[in-house]
Amino acid sequence: MTLVAETSRLRLNKPHSARLADLTAPLTMNKKILYIYGGPEFHPTQRAGELLASWLGDAIDVVRSTDLDTLTNLGASGYDAVVLYATGFLHDLTRARANGLLDFVKNGGGFVGIHAAADCFRGNRDFIAMLGCEFQTHPETHEFQISITQKDHYITTRVPDFTVRDEMYHLQHVDPNITVLAHTQWQGKRMPMAYVKAHGAGRVAYLANGHTAQSWAHPEFRKLLTRAVRWSLGAALPDKVIRCAALGYGGAFNMGKGHLEWIGATPGMQAVAMCDADPKRADVARSEMPHLKVYHSRLEDLLKMDELDLVVNILPHNLHAPTTLQCLAAGKHVITEKPFCIDVQEATSMIESAHATGRMLSTFHNRRWDGDYLLIHDVLARGLIGEIYHIECGTSSYNHPGFWWRSDKAVSGGVMHDWGAHFIDWILNLVPARITQVTGDFQKRVWHAVSNEDHGQAYIRFENGVTADLLISSIGALPRTKWRIFGTKGAIEADWKDEIRVVSHVSGVRHDGIVKVTLPGYGSTQYYRNIA
Repeated sequence: MTLVAETSRLRLNKPHSARLADLTAPLTMNKKILYIYGGPEFHPTQRAGELLASWLGDAIDVVRSTDLDTLTNLGASGYDAVVLYATGFLHDLTRARANGLLDFVKNGGGFVGIHAAADCFRGNRDFIAMLGCEFQTHPETHEFQISITQKDHYITTRVPDFTVRDEMYHLQHVDPNITVLAHTQWQGKRMPMAYVKAHGAGRVAYLANGHTAQSWAHPEFRKLLTRAVRWSLGAALPDKVIRCAALGYGGAFNMGKGHLEWIGATPGMQAVAMCDADPKRADVARSEMPHLKVYHSRLEDLLKMDELDLVVNILPHNLHAPTTLQCLAAGKHVITEKPFCIDVQEATSMIESAHATGRMLSTFHNRRWDGDYLLIHDVLARGLIGEIYHIECGTSSYNHPGFWWRSDKAVSGGVMHDWGAHFIDWILNLVPARITQVTGDFQKRVWHAVSNEDHGQAYIRFENGVTADLLISSIGALPRTKWRIFGTKGAIEADWKDEIRVVSHVSGVRHDGIVKVTLPGYGSTQYYRNIA
């Protein structure tokens, strides 16, 4: 199921087919929400409001205020929802403020409470009844799992269970009529961590997490919160799916079948067709996936399908740009296998076409979810090696690259376009700064029967002073370690195994140890979850 609004209160901008939109799609009519914050500084309420406004984008106007008197006249002020992240105002909800807020929600306004909202206005029992709970206590801040209780709700669909370091709120006076969306475990009891309820004609959502900076930085918490706001404005799950086709069935690595199976395993997506110029590959598709409509001649025939929303382009690299432009012009959303295309001019034309047609355009960077890469991110987030200042990475071997299109520079783009696309994407997601300089080198010395370079190296400098050295070589008789990441307090080394080495001086004592990779590489399914 795609996530679009189907109510009069919230309408997503659905260009062309109106069949595909996501939770961040712009609204055709701006909505206005009031974000009330304040209280002791141990809750990051001001910064949280800035983050929420940036996440919701221009389509939702977020007015941030500490003035509780704004609650007295919400409807007349044009607000559509109230978001509360404040604490300490136990008796500050005067009768006028309470009436203004409660009547607003009862008459159809949205309300979202975040974390300490359950510790706010507790002097007013009508507010507690509207919110649906009251703060009781919490243990020491620690790491715990959030389990999704209801997986088919607008707020939680396709959200996996996740772990977060936060305050675990224990709640009391919990309304028995709430719908629990997520929970955690504490000494044999289930603690609600996210729920929704009705208050008159209004929608109320509450998220118990949100105390720590780590929680606010967590992508799943961000997803729950932004969806909760949109749900409070009336967003709902539609009953339609994203219908997808593979362009190219891919004899190499069986990528056509792989993509269509990953799509079929993703709620809200459906594999319906494939197209390949090779009749033998079309026959293979008929045998492996008999439910597909099979096209083995022209792309134009596939694009005439009204019941097609998205095309996954797995053709050789040099064909990505012209065929993607053709798909976009036909009103289809497009995913390309990596690399995106051959050169900057092609990339620009593809991006401009996607903007002009109002279509989604993405690249299959599934390796952002490799287990070792996720572990590296976790080690960095915990501060175990301090701040990164230099990265060395790449792959090196002494092997003939083979006689196929991936070793043909005109088709593949060159030695850096294949694994280099993954490594550069990885680097850019490790270093949060703009690139200021790229230098490099290509060498052709041994494998003259193919046109790809034998050796490529890129040296990247970032605005924050961080440097990265990437090497891709088919004449490197000594292998390069996959990762060597240097920080101000330590370093990480990883080399295509189910473990990474971490050297840390954070404690003042040198610690050199091995950390096992426990998360599986599940990038293909995670990628399509994000697409959906």
